[in-house]
Amino acid sequence: MRHGRAATAIAIAMGLALFVLQRPEGWLDAAGAIERSSTRHVVLVGLDAADWLAIDPLVAAGKLPTLSRLKALGRTGVMVSTPPLISPMIWTTIATGLEPENHGITDFMIDLPGGRQAPVGSRQRLAPAIWNLFSAAGRRVGIVGWWATWPAEQVRGTIVSDALAPQLSRQVRRVDAGLVYPPAAMDRLARAVVRADALTREDLAAYLAPGDGESDQSRTLAGIVAATRTYGRIAEDLARTERPDLLAVYLEVIDSVSHVSVRVRGGKQAIDRAYEDADAVLGQLARASEPDSLVFVCSDHGFYPPTAAIREDPANLSGPATAWHRPYGIVGVATAAALATGESSATFARADVGLITPLDIAPTLLHAAGVAVSSEMPGRIVTALLPAEIAARPPVRAAAPKFVPPSTDGLVRADADDTRQRLQALGYIGATGSSLGRQNLAESLFRRGKDAAAERELRTVIGAQPQNVAAQLWLAQVLARTGRAGEALVAYERAIALPDGARDALVEATELAVANKDVARAQRMIALVPVDEAFVHVARGAIAEAQRAFAIAEREYRTALDREPTSFEASARLFDVLSREGRGRDALNAIEHAVQLAPDAPRLLALAGDARLAAGDPAGAERALRRALALVPDADAVRVALGRALIAGHKTGEALEELGRAAPTPDRDVLLGAAYSSTRDWSHVVVHLQRALSAGRATPDVLNGLGWAQMQLGQRREAAESFERSIAAKPDQPEIRRLLKELGR
Repeated sequence: MRHGRAATAIAIAMGLALFVLQRPEGWLDAAGAIERSSTRHVVLVGLDAADWLAIDPLVAAGKLPTLSRLKALGRTGVMVSTPPLISPMIWTTIATGLEPENHGITDFMIDLPGGRQAPVGSRQRLAPAIWNLFSAAGRRVGIVGWWATWPAEQVRGTIVSDALAPQLSRQVRRVDAGLVYPPAAMDRLARAVVRADALTREDLAAYLAPGDGESDQSRTLAGIVAATRTYGRIAEDLARTERPDLLAVYLEVIDSVSHVSVRVRGGKQAIDRAYEDADAVLGQLARASEPDSLVFVCSDHGFYPPTAAIREDPANLSGPATAWHRPYGIVGVATAAALATGESSATFARADVGLITPLDIAPTLLHAAGVAVSSEMPGRIVTALLPAEIAARPPVRAAAPKFVPPSTDGLVRADADDTRQRLQALGYIGATGSSLGRQNLAESLFRRGKDAAAERELRTVIGAQPQNVAAQLWLAQVLARTGRAGEALVAYERAIALPDGARDALVEATELAVANKDVARAQRMIALVPVDEAFVHVARGAIAEAQRAFAIAEREYRTALDREPTSFEASARLFDVLSREGRGRDALNAIEHAVQLAPDAPRLLALAGDARLAAGDPAGAERALRRALALVPDADAVRVALGRALIAGHKTGEALEELGRAAPTPDRDVLLGAAYSSTRDWSHVVVHLQRALSAGRATPDVLNGLGWAQMQLGQRREAAESFERSIAAKPDQPEIRRLLKELGR
């Protein structure tokens, strides 16, 4: 560690010794193994809810000059996040490179003694963030507005916590002691604060529809705009005056404006303006940074458009607003010079790097900056995001310094009540007085296949909150997936009996009861819900299908669509019932009507692709499936369906390309066999159809295709064996018998 400057010595005296004393042997040595001359400054800009689906049209319209340069000159990809899409949880994963159970931040609020709540903060974090790792490596940091950073930690540099703008931008200034580190920076930074009550009608005009006056929404928007301008100004000041090795700033403007505006008159104008304001801050930071700095831009998730058939209110007080979060955000890296002026680089050309997860950001950023990557981080270093000379550098990993959360003794966050009200206004939390941290963690664990840990968390939640519908539903899914159908049905029955529980529980419960051959139990559950709503008719249809009363099932599903025309469950089941009878095209009108009402609902689009293909329209199927894939880029099932449509449309080359990107499955192998057959690439046909057979797909069609390919390759004995297996499964095949005779069998 170098101590040449007085400022460094002062910083150590003010608390950085904590990291020096508790840093494991070898951490600084590992960081020092990378030549400082080969590293660059790094800027990380977090744009909550930024979505390529919204950005691309605005770039095409010339409204986002900085993001336009990022797309034209940088490396870009799609951020794929695992639900629940809770902002503090994901942004802390991005900052620590760790999964939620290891970093500890799982909700917006924490519970306090006496039934009170407070915003989640740095005290609840269990592991070092990138700013701690930079500090431990002797690097300077500037952190602005990042989630869960109050009280500000002692670092080598400056932290402006996420509590600064909410507190200083209000008329009554109640300031606590943990807003910034070092505390002496407060006076200078406070001059950059934009107060919400100082904004004029002109400042907010682009966010409001014509004629809108003073309202709760306008006051909410004023707070959002004020925070964006405040954190943008502070980050720009730090970039120019302190030149930190790591500058990280978080902006909530896109997410917050989307929540309050997505369904209101003039909402698109407001959301577009949020993107423009975020783009402007990104440009200011690029111009303020060293030209060769690497600027990372990312979001935690995207945001569904109003045409995606999302039922939940994006801004109500019951807390379902995260249903609007699309699990696909943005990632991009470019030099500051490229973003500021459009300067291109021969060694850092534009590229699409595909899918990236929040776990990948911290290790990639640390490697780019020449700081050792914590060996506890499970994510990968995405070298495709980095310039060639950095990508080629061998990664250095080391055990992270021991982390001790900052003390909050004597500190009370002054804006706790205001923050709770703001999160309620955005629909992030409900009116209950309990944190959803354990429930959120359980969902995350379940989605990542950690069933035992998820069950422990859910049982704890239900023990404390037996009326928690969501916890009962997640527990039912855990129990069902682990083979305990009887226990799962009990959990479903508890959920159905709770207020508003039947809508989410009844269809799942009915399907499980039917699969468990307990139709009577399914009927009893339906009898508990005497309402004429779509989900009840879907459940009744499922029972009718189980009893092979297909005409009744069709009637129930059509009734469900009368009640809720965009119901995917009703549309999909109607298509399945009719397809079973060879009438799949008869469902097409209902599905097309649903897509017309919700043209950005990916499941409906994928279903429309299947229905159009069944109706003999491969071109129409391709259009629907490509749009669905744009909305869910990691959906291999949709990609395989697209491959099927392309084969039907005689677009073999495109089919091979799409299927080659999908994960291996028997369906994929069968389709690849069909595609290679049309190009007479018999060796590949044999490879893929044999894989399908090994996976249990021993149908006559697969066996016949394999036998024909083997014949073309001169493998007469193997071909005869394949044809014989086919005849054994389906004796009435005169053409196959002729081929067997030709083979001497």
